Amino acid sequence: MSIKMRFMLSYIAVILLTGVFLISAFVLGVCTLTGASPGQLYKSATLQRPLSTDEENAFLELKMLAKNTPDKLLQYQNFEKLENSGIQVVVRKNDTIVYSSSELSKKSLLVHMPEYELNNLNMRGTIDNQGDLFRYIKFDFLYSEGSHGSVMVLQPENSYTEIMQKWGIPIVGVILLFGFLVIALLSYFVAKSVIQPILHLKEGAEKIEAGNLDFEMEKTTGKNEIATLISTFEKMRIRLKKSLEVQEQYENNRKELLSNISHDLKTPITSIVGYIEGIQDGVANTPEKQAKYLEIAHTKAKDMNALIDELFLFSKLDLHKEPFYMRSVDLNALLAQIAEESEFSFPDAQISLTVPDEKLMTNADREKLKRVFENLIHNSMKYMDKTQAKITIQLEKQQDMAIITFGDNGKGIPDANLNAIFDRFYREEQSRNSNTGGSGLGLSIAKQIVEEHQGRIWATSELGVGTAVCVALPLKEEEVG
Repeated sequence: MSIKMRFMLSYIAVILLTGVFLISAFVLGVCTLTGASPGQLYKSATLQRPLSTDEENAFLELKMLAKNTPDKLLQYQNFEKLENSGIQVVVRKNDTIVYSSSELSKKSLLVHMPEYELNNLNMRGTIDNQGDLFRYIKFDFLYSEGSHGSVMVLQPENSYTEIMQKWGIPIVGVILLFGFLVIALLSYFVAKSVIQPILHLKEGAEKIEAGNLDFEMEKTTGKNEIATLISTFEKMRIRLKKSLEVQEQYENNRKELLSNISHDLKTPITSIVGYIEGIQDGVANTPEKQAKYLEIAHTKAKDMNALIDELFLFSKLDLHKEPFYMRSVDLNALLAQIAEESEFSFPDAQISLTVPDEKLMTNADREKLKRVFENLIHNSMKYMDKTQAKITIQLEKQQDMAIITFGDNGKGIPDANLNAIFDRFYREEQSRNSNTGGSGLGLSIAKQIVEEHQGRIWATSELGVGTAVCVALPLKEEEVG
């Protein structure tokens, strides 16, 4: 059974039960107030009021007059008095109403008058007069010339019985029609506000089950539970789609990582194997050559070890399993140390350091921060295309942040690639030259380390002029104050 049919049946049941409850409550209330039983109430509502004494006397008097001297019936002197007393009287002669109380319509009486019955076996009945029902008692007789005559005393019908007799079927029809309209309207609003959104959710769930996430849930107005459910479902779809996209990106990164590792490890391993075989085969036939071969093999092995360490660090940073040992770090002193060590590492480069007079302190893992700064200088030298390399290191304070800028006079980076240099496995040098290619993880590692320090890193560049990489780190609170 469909949800719509269940709702419709529930509405019908609710309407019926509500009607029964209201009727029962009404009857119970009347019974409580009057002390009568339901049967007694029904009898009192439908029982016809008997003729009053005045009505009985008037009918007997008119009957005797019609029976004994019918031609003198219209000469009866008390018609006006009876009418003033509320007694309705009708006198008929053949097909003509010769007398009727002023409240009655002669035309309507003629249409609904009962047939003559001289034996007077059926003296009582009901007659309609312009839509009003009357109970009557009549006496049929003959005038002296042989014309048929009738004398009737009318009594207004009981209002309950009259209403039910005349309007019962239309009332029941109107009630049923009203109930049908109520059910139809409720069904429409429920279908619009509940069933259609649920079916929409069902379609969305089926699409997700089929692996289709490239759709958008139709937004619903209002702040009801259905609207909240659809909104939550749409957020779930978006998050699921993003997670699948991230998963796909991770898979692509994994494949690229395997490809990079295979290449970067194969090259030094091949060299190591080649030099060792050279020693074994006697190619290095002098102690000097043997020592040189061993030294090269040792250097290649160290490069492999550094590459493995970098991959291991990247993996732990990516999984947030690398511990950070935070403590107060003097950025002025740290940069001075890095500049001094870089001068020994790159003696042909001009390295300049600019720091403010005030000491800038930050909470950081000193060794990891040092690794980031050394990597930035190493990258500048690795991609340097000028005969005279120039490296500038600048520290400045901007509000509650310390800004460290590493600039060079290298070849620069195209604008199209500038935002990608911090991506995982991105390499400006696509040839994977062992001298410049690297693993493509250095700047990605640097970005992860900086972000773990609640900072950010970005780069600006101009082709042929150089590149500047900026690192922003939050200052300690006392430094901010």
